[in-house]
Amino acid sequence: MSKALLLIHGFLTGADDWDVLLPYLKPLYDKIEVFRQPGHERAGDKPHYKDFTEPAVYAAMDVALDKLADCDRVDVLGHSMGGGVAAYACAKLKNVGRAVMYAPAFKYPRTDILLKQNAVAKKLGAMAKSCPDEALAAALEKRADCVRDTFDAAMQIFFRRLLPHWSLHNTMTFMRVMAEARKYLPAVTCPLCVVWGDLDELIPLSSVKQVTEESGTKEIYFLRYPDDDHALIYLGNVPRLARDTLCFLGGGDLLETESDKGEERACYRIVKGDAGSRFVTVTADVRGVSGSGRDVKEYRRTNTATYTDGGAEFFRRIAEADAATTV
Repeated sequence: MSKALLLIHGFLTGADDWDVLLPYLKPLYDKIEVFRQPGHERAGDKPHYKDFTEPAVYAAMDVALDKLADCDRVDVLGHSMGGGVAAYACAKLKNVGRAVMYAPAFKYPRTDILLKQNAVAKKLGAMAKSCPDEALAAALEKRADCVRDTFDAAMQIFFRRLLPHWSLHNTMTFMRVMAEARKYLPAVTCPLCVVWGDLDELIPLSSVKQVTEESGTKEIYFLRYPDDDHALIYLGNVPRLARDTLCFLGGGDLLETESDKGEERACYRIVKGDAGSRFVTVTADVRGVSGSGRDVKEYRRTNTATYTDGGAEFFRRIAEADAATTV
């Protein structure tokens, strides 16, 4: 049985976004197709964004899908705008296996992120200093450093690589690409995992909510990382992301994945009711670190709840809890 993987990068970035994650993925597949968004690859010394149009994106994707038509199974991974285009790929592929949408950009921009990265880093650092468990303290300090380093790297990428190309043409094309992608969400029926970092500078939680509500998939895994940002596929805790991605692609249960010392991670398995039903059952596995002083300790909480509003209350509770913990 031949297995292939389709990787779709995001807006104003490039195929090299996958370089950090690729070594983890290669052993699983016979073929990997790295999709290159039209106009994003460098011609000479700079990208040629005049070729970046909504029709060009989907025409190029059709060509990529044709290359994978003979494979027995194709898994799809998309990041940001690529997470939206992944919906199109899943709808069109006859041999799609599983799909992962990293920070899918169906909703934007995010307006509540200012100062949050600094608050999270300070909180982790404070717990590390007072924690009596040396191993846990070291893990917390490492996470605090990772948040700081990731934020610095993300800002450099934004100002050096993204902002210079943030033109009206590119922005309008991005919006058209995502509007077209949204039409295909109901046709996404394969097993689906949506990954989002609480520190995402661009994409709000409501984008995950939209995917959950509008996709045709009956069972969705939603992974939240409290200390990851938008560039989580190459910045931040990539080994954690790779571990969970490989678990999902391999058919494992993300609710039972082993976590590292001091790790924070929330996993939700969302199961929809029958067609036309507003019933949604959510099984949650939330792991983290809490407390202060000598009371700093790890925790794990699990529960299952059923909602009758399509999951709106579930996402509202997450948003409220998130707002309450922001310093």
